[in-house]
Amino acid sequence: MEAEQEEFEETLNNLEITVGGFNTFDDLHKFEEISVDVESVNQRMQDCIEQSRLFNQREFLVGKEQRDYSRL
Repeated sequence: MEAEQEEFEETLNNLEITVGGFNTFDDLHKFEEISVDVESVNQRMQDCIEQSRLFNQREFLVGKEQRDYSRL
């Protein structure tokens, strides 16, 4: 589980960078392309929320301290 969580943290870091880059989208002619990117990131974030819940449930079941994924 530890290795999975470390990989998950890397995924969260990548999402954070991606979302941080959204402020550079300023060309309204590319709104369709941008909206596809936003929808993709939104789905990835929803998947991460579910994954964080699963990790926290597992940690609870084995009596470990639950990690904080509030940055999602």
